[in-house]
Amino acid sequence: MKKYFLYIIIIIFFSCEKVISVETDYSDERIVFDASIFKNINENFATAIVKVSKTAPYFGENNTEIGNVNVYIKTKNGNIDLDYDSKKKYYINTINYINFEEDYEFFVKYDEQNYYSTEKLIQIPGIESVEFGERKSLKKDEIELLVTFTDPKGIGDFYLWRFGPRGDGEKYDYLVSKDLYTDGNQFTFSFFIDKTEYFKKNDFVIVEMTGLTEEGFNYLNVLTAQAGAQNGRPFSSASSIVRGNIINQSDFEKFPLGYYRVSEIDYFSLSKKDAPDGLFD
Repeated sequence: MKKYFLYIIIIIFFSCEKVISVETDYSDERIVFDASIFKNINENFATAIVKVSKTAPYFGENNTEIGNVNVYIKTKNGNIDLDYDSKKKYYINTINYINFEEDYEFFVKYDEQNYYSTEKLIQIPGIESVEFGERKSLKKDEIELLVTFTDPKGIGDFYLWRFGPRGDGEKYDYLVSKDLYTDGNQFTFSFFIDKTEYFKKNDFVIVEMTGLTEEGFNYLNVLTAQAGAQNGRPFSSASSIVRGNIINQSDFEKFPLGYYRVSEIDYFSLSKKDAPDGLFD
């Protein structure tokens, strides 16, 4: 088995709360969906979580959450209604069994509009290890993480990685990747994090891996490319709408913003205690 090692020094997709501000050139209010079904690679059940809000840009900071929406997932065994959690401000329910062959259809009914999308469960290989690296960054507070996984041949072509401390309301860094050179091989990549942000409240950092469709991968790349189109910076304001994979069946032209994903998920927790001596001095 070949092993590939690559230092990734450009963050392709970054936390919307920290950097991305996707502004659009239209004035009408749109509905926004952040919808996902995630299945832990070691479990047979999945959790569906859907955030619904009203705003102009998808990654806007002033979203108005909507708590009176009819949200459900259609499976071959029937419909699964999602319940609204008023504390966490999202809709949630458990899918007791999920497989890779079935289509999981997403439905939302709100304000006389019907929204729809469908996806299959994406398989991922899982994370083998996360370690502290020794390379230095140009920024004194940044430290290196080395992430290793083995990409099975023909499985999991596109991935979304999330880095950050555990907890609601925390800031995260994101990275999208594809297995152009890693398909069927073990692969280690380097990612730099800000130790003052990641370890401010917690003594460990979480690395999360999920799968993407090719359309989802392209969607995130277009989103960040447009965000940097105006002045050459990768995370500046965009000038147009980025259409996701959710349609408005009642009015096709008044499409929503956001995206619907169905994927396996894996986590790796790295403790501050595992750091080399002097890294946090």
